[in-house]
Amino acid sequence: MADSSEKPTTNQSPIPKLDTTIKSSFHATNDVRRKWWKESIAYQIYPRSFQDTNGDGIGDIRGIIQRLDHIKELGADLIWICPIYKSPNDDNGYDISDYQQIMDVFGTMEEVEELIKAVHDRKMRIIFDLVLNHTSDEHPWFIESRSSRTNPKRDWYIWRDGKPGGLRPNNWESIFNGSAWEYDKETDQYYLHLFSRKMPDVNWECAELREQLYKVTNWWLDRGIDGFRIDAISHIKKKPGLPDLPNPKQLEFVSSFDYHMNVEGIEDYLSEFKRETYSKYDVVTVGEANGVGVDQAVDWVSEEKGKFNMIFQFEATNLWEKTLGTLDVLALKRIMTRWEKGLEKFGWNALFIENHDKPRIVSTWGNDKEYWRDCATTFATVYMLMMGTPFIYQGQEIGMTNVRFPSINDYPDVAAKNFYNLELAKGIDHNEIMQIIYITGRDNARTPMQWDDSLNSGFSTSQQTWIGVNPNYVRINVAQQEKDEHSILNFYKRLIRVRKENDVFVYGIYDLILSSHKQIYGYTRTSDTKRAYVLTNLTDRAAQFTLYQGLSTSQLVLSNLTEPVPEHKDEKSFKFHPYEIRVYIIDYKKKEHHHRRHPHEKKKHATDELDDVEAALSPETTKTADSNASLTKRQKAALDKLEQMSNNALQEPLQDARSILEAVAAATTKVLSETQPLEKPKSTTTKSISDTTDSDKVISADSAEIDLEHEPIQKKRERQRSLVLNLENITPTPPVASSSEQTTLDQPRRSFSTQASSKPSLKGHHADSSSDEDDSQDKRTTSTSELEDETSDTGGKDIDYAVLYDDSIEDFSFTYAREQAKKRLLREQQETMLKQIKEQE
Repeated sequence: MADSSEKPTTNQSPIPKLDTTIKSSFHATNDVRRKWWKESIAYQIYPRSFQDTNGDGIGDIRGIIQRLDHIKELGADLIWICPIYKSPNDDNGYDISDYQQIMDVFGTMEEVEELIKAVHDRKMRIIFDLVLNHTSDEHPWFIESRSSRTNPKRDWYIWRDGKPGGLRPNNWESIFNGSAWEYDKETDQYYLHLFSRKMPDVNWECAELREQLYKVTNWWLDRGIDGFRIDAISHIKKKPGLPDLPNPKQLEFVSSFDYHMNVEGIEDYLSEFKRETYSKYDVVTVGEANGVGVDQAVDWVSEEKGKFNMIFQFEATNLWEKTLGTLDVLALKRIMTRWEKGLEKFGWNALFIENHDKPRIVSTWGNDKEYWRDCATTFATVYMLMMGTPFIYQGQEIGMTNVRFPSINDYPDVAAKNFYNLELAKGIDHNEIMQIIYITGRDNARTPMQWDDSLNSGFSTSQQTWIGVNPNYVRINVAQQEKDEHSILNFYKRLIRVRKENDVFVYGIYDLILSSHKQIYGYTRTSDTKRAYVLTNLTDRAAQFTLYQGLSTSQLVLSNLTEPVPEHKDEKSFKFHPYEIRVYIIDYKKKEHHHRRHPHEKKKHATDELDDVEAALSPETTKTADSNASLTKRQKAALDKLEQMSNNALQEPLQDARSILEAVAAATTKVLSETQPLEKPKSTTTKSISDTTDSDKVISADSAEIDLEHEPIQKKRERQRSLVLNLENITPTPPVASSSEQTTLDQPRRSFSTQASSKPSLKGHHADSSSDEDDSQDKRTTSTSELEDETSDTGGKDIDYAVLYDDSIEDFSFTYAREQAKKRLLREQQETMLKQIKEQE
């Protein structure tokens, strides 16, 4: 994306520029690329269900304008609006028949311009959905294309002859079920549609078609919008030749994602698209990139060469489909941590837990009855404080839930209707089919926004809305929650305020802690001056855990308990209620500010300056005694020597914090050189964390090659963590063991980027592998039926990546989700039967 801050002349109000640098707490660093979209909170609007102002039962543009203050007061400042273009509405607007006109039920182009201005007047920004993989079959382009085989626009879409015997061109299955091919009687050919049969795929191989798509994109950018969310963009490239998929089960149609999802060669189209459109504007782009793994994501979102600023990844979405009510916390940690660390230095994440295509999170991952408020606030916390731009879907901020309508006719979703008809044709009972739709249906997220307890939840005055209103609107609505200080809505406001007021939640380094705990998802965010601890219990059971770092009430900035958290100081052992969260911030700069010398004060003693630096570097620095239990004898000796040398340094007239840093670095380097095994060649020295960034050359912390004044902030952070927090460079004495044991146990824990991709044990591996038996013992407390009790290794550091391994990308398939729903229903039936049997006994 271009760095230009100027946009084409429009009628929008100017938005103030943000400060573009981050300052180090100790010495100047290179600029960190601050971007407005990195610091934003995004809010997704599904216009049809947001607010109706003309009484026709359908949301409209004027309704969005009417409710902008709700979004502003929530704390969001970037609005994403789902398609409002002209459309026959086969798939709720994603079947576009004219990119430059507005659907009549939504309003007019003049109202769209008014909306853009109203958003900008509130110092907010707005992006539109852009659908470039397909159009409606009522788009003029397709009408021309299907008119004859010789029409100039015939090649704008994907046409093929059928196989002999009246068979379709290949065995590809549509994402919306059934064949991906539709027969056109007039021209005796089939056209490809990966989604609905009324949504034919455009042919990106055609340069003339691509040029028209670029013109449409620039046309909207020139009208002042601030970017796009680009729908289904990873599907625009199809496997050359459109061959049949392997079909060992002899299915009628085969899931076809492998041949049209992130296919090799797509990067050429994306690069051209960016070059010809949004690279010329100061806007944000978010790609819906199904099938893109973290190893490929750098090519998509790299700040230097990426095609987009962010992408929506679907590995976590696939997890939703697999769990459907039983959240696998370990799997969630693996997926999210892999993305957090994978893009840490190169790109940016788009964070979300709900959207218009997925059931409500409190009804799938959580418990929307007994723990409705608790799980809604917990799921909000766990993702919104990670590295990336958080997206909130309308209604999520008040904990809207899934709905159960009695008839399939109550569900407008084309995918749900297709599924129902196919299953009914197989002889499946109506009630059984509906139970599956209740769990997996997209319309769960599309019921009208619940504003108050009046008719139709305040959404519309019409007697008939386009889709039914969830009956629970009388108790779950915005008006009621605005008055309740403990409501989900007010928790979201506090959570957003915490993120916006603390840069550490935007630009801080993410690290996983309590890696193998099956209930607690904990992580830290670390900047030069702060470290935040985000601790969340993602289950409906109480959970116990122990940290290496002690935490205090004075550091607590957020909790979802309705009662005050009991006072505590330097507490390491915790018991969390079901779905409890706490967020702590350790601000090392406060102490530095407290001791800052007034110009007329005498210069403070070197001891005080060293205290400041030790506190600013890491709390663990002053707690070597606590960590000795997990160190080898050689490491213990090294730390003792380092402590002694540091104490000697107190007697020296050190001038400032920089001198202290250099002194500690020198002491550490000397210790390392004295404790290095004599028999070990230098060429085999374990790499430090900084090795993984630029070269294989090891540079000591006090080397003249490190420019302390202009060292990049990422390099400095890694060096500080390597030097003081993790003690990566202290080489342990290897015990006598087999080569395989040495490979898995003896190496010091490295940074994420240097870890092997093979699947490690789920058990934390901080304990030292020396022969000291006491050091290798698991330190776990006893579980009870009432309390899940898992304790971290108190002798090690909190940061732990043991749970990570390389998951393969799985298909985004409604079929798979429904299979899991069937299994869930079967389990529930079995549990009900067992309960009845016990009652009879």
